[in-house]
Amino acid sequence: MKFIKRHRYTLILLLVFVLLVLLGVKIKDVLMPDEGKATYGDRLKNIENYPIDEGIYTKIKEDYGKNTSVKQINHQLRGKIINFFITVDDTLGIKDSKALGEKLVTYFDENTLKYYSIQIYLIKTDKALNNFPIIGMKDPLSETVSWTMDREIVESDSDED
Repeated sequence: MKFIKRHRYTLILLLVFVLLVLLGVKIKDVLMPDEGKATYGDRLKNIENYPIDEGIYTKIKEDYGKNTSVKQINHQLRGKIINFFITVDDTLGIKDSKALGEKLVTYFDENTLKYYSIQIYLIKTDKALNNFPIIGMKDPLSETVSWTMDREIVESDSDED
């Protein structure tokens, strides 16, 4: 008992410190929950039930490679999103470019389209054609590809690159 009486202020301070640390941990848990979960959380649940055959990408690359309007096509799979980057000829119009993008959807079966989102980036190399890139999105819940609003080419007054 003598020890407690002699060090009562130190013990009270130690108890307050421990309580503040516990309170801080609880506040952190409330503000930043599930810190240990993956980046995509459980949005990738059952992704193993929807595998994508690499042959589809090969077929797309071959088919689009035969088209003289397509300079390059690349893909990127990020979770449930399949990104396609299509560099088209600078002379190709907006309507024809979009038709090329919409054709991509036909390579995938219905189950894949109901699980994955497909994003299509139509790109031109000429920087003066600033109405590109055009971006299209096929969401699992939609039936068609949604495109960004068509823009007119804007003339630039400066010679900046």
